[in-house]
Amino acid sequence: MQIFIKLYGNLKDYAPGDRPHFTLRLDPGATLADLYRVLAIADVPHVVLINGRRSSKAESLSDGDTLVFMPPISGG
Repeated sequence: MQIFIKLYGNLKDYAPGDRPHFTLRLDPGATLADLYRVLAIADVPHVVLINGRRSSKAESLSDGDTLVFMPPISGG
């Protein structure tokens, strides 16, 4: 299956080939946890959205999903 990934902020450092927006192929049935292993960003503080919805590591991915990884936002 194929998914589209967008990395923002300091997470751009984990982009392959310095491209913060890219397509990645994964095995059918892959989860967000599987993607963390591929990108090696599991321990970096971030928020992930799958098709615009906040998601957990156990979330299953589907062909055509768009994932957005961004650093947590805080302020006052």
